[in-house]
Amino acid sequence: MAVVYYNNEKFLNNPIVEQKLKLIYVCKADAPETIIPTAMHEHTNHLEIQYIRSGKADIRIGGRAYRVQKGDVVIYNAGVLHDERPDPNCGMSFFNCGIKNFKLPYLSEGHLLAHDVKPVLHAGNLSDDICAIFHLLFEQISNKKVYASYVCYHLLNALLTILTVQLPHEKLPLYDKFDASFQACKAFIDEHFTENISVEEMSKIANMSVSGFAHHFKKVIGLAPGQYLIRLKIGLAQKLLITTDKSITEISMHLGYDNISHFNNQFKKFVGTSPQNYRKLWLGNEQFQNLNHIYNELMRK
Repeated sequence: MAVVYYNNEKFLNNPIVEQKLKLIYVCKADAPETIIPTAMHEHTNHLEIQYIRSGKADIRIGGRAYRVQKGDVVIYNAGVLHDERPDPNCGMSFFNCGIKNFKLPYLSEGHLLAHDVKPVLHAGNLSDDICAIFHLLFEQISNKKVYASYVCYHLLNALLTILTVQLPHEKLPLYDKFDASFQACKAFIDEHFTENISVEEMSKIANMSVSGFAHHFKKVIGLAPGQYLIRLKIGLAQKLLITTDKSITEISMHLGYDNISHFNNQFKKFVGTSPQNYRKLWLGNEQFQNLNHIYNELMRK
């Protein structure tokens, strides 16, 4: 037996514990369930944290590509576009959770890391502790434990404190001046992608030739402009399919598709299944019937 005394005169002030954090969801996914890739999307109003339990995946956050594996913690700041594609050979299993009302004094609401910090943290010797916290969060909610919300509130504070001050943070390499000016064009694309912007329009906004723009876009983003647009559309389609009761036709039209068959084909090509099957896989009929009510309750402050 070992007794360790903590006899500091006072605990350090912690800005995290003073907040009214709200756990929106907690998810435990095994490799067979993550075989379907998630296209480009963002969480507008909340922070998401993901812990990789096993396997590997290629993810893209804010226009940068990362390879993640067991023991990594991925931070998805609110409003930052990202997508995930598990390794087809070994898959990926993970925990994740969504958190509202999180605000650090020096960052925007829903941001755990500054924009110049790498959003993939390596848990190292704290890996088991972080995994255990996620496991407890999941068990408290899924088993409807007495005072689960109270327990989860303090578990979240522990998790956020570990991630904020106990894990090493790595600075991202700076974009060069050419890339910095390029970001304004990307921001326009991210906001107007449902309007079917042409590559010619994109290149004009970037003040570049069409061929020069296409080459530079793929160099910086890792995808051709057309591929990037499709991922934005499919990502929003995935979100609408599992957070609203809009019909497939309504979603297709919202994304700027004139032909629903074209939308279905592009969705199936990227995701591996049809929009209808994707919705059934994630929701089931009973939850779908109450979808708008469930989602609105979760997102209410």
